[in-house]
Amino acid sequence: MNANDLIEILMDYYNVSSNNELAIKLNMQPSSVSSWKNRNSVNAIKRKCRELGIYKEIFGDMNVQTVISNEGQNAQNVWGDQMSSPANQNEKKINDEVDPATYNLFLEAYKKAIEENNLKSFRLHLMEY
Repeated sequence: MNANDLIEILMDYYNVSSNNELAIKLNMQPSSVSSWKNRNSVNAIKRKCRELGIYKEIFGDMNVQTVISNEGQNAQNVWGDQMSSPANQNEKKINDEVDPATYNLFLEAYKKAIEENNLKSFRLHLMEY
């Protein structure tokens, strides 16, 4: 996952379409967003998300996407080469135990929630199970 990808996720999260609009939502200068892109500043983006209290919303979904997108394959974690850590081994185990049809249904529902900017409702619905 690189800074451009994360900036796109932030734009989706805030339902904005430009760096300027995103900068306003993040209460920062547009040049800072451009700097994130140019320097591929993933850590700076993480820091800002923690500061704003949206870290889970932005980065928590990455693990879900990783598990879903790697059904039946060796999981490649979006955080890099961390599959040897115990937490990531648990993800791989879950990945190997859930059938592809369930992954695909979840993925479709997840994508629809993202498109409709309704991820919070989607999560609440999942928590009922």
